[in-house]
Amino acid sequence: MPIITLTAPLVNGDLWDPLDAAASCEDVVALICGDDLRPPPTSVVIKVTTESGKLVELWIPNSGGKANVQIDGKSV
Repeated sequence: MPIITLTAPLVNGDLWDPLDAAASCEDVVALICGDDLRPPPTSVVIKVTTESGKLVELWIPNSGGKANVQIDGKSV
């Protein structure tokens, strides 16, 4: 099972940390999409293009799949 954390540093210096240490990928998908989206998502994909033009993709599965990170289409 992947280890996953999701945090957001706040402007007042606090850290928003909505998940506990035993969080699963499914917990992250539920946090982002809610639990009433129908049909349910198979995953959440976060894509970022860096200043150097690299495309970084983070695939977070909803259930049973493997988390995956790709840079310019290649798994790392």
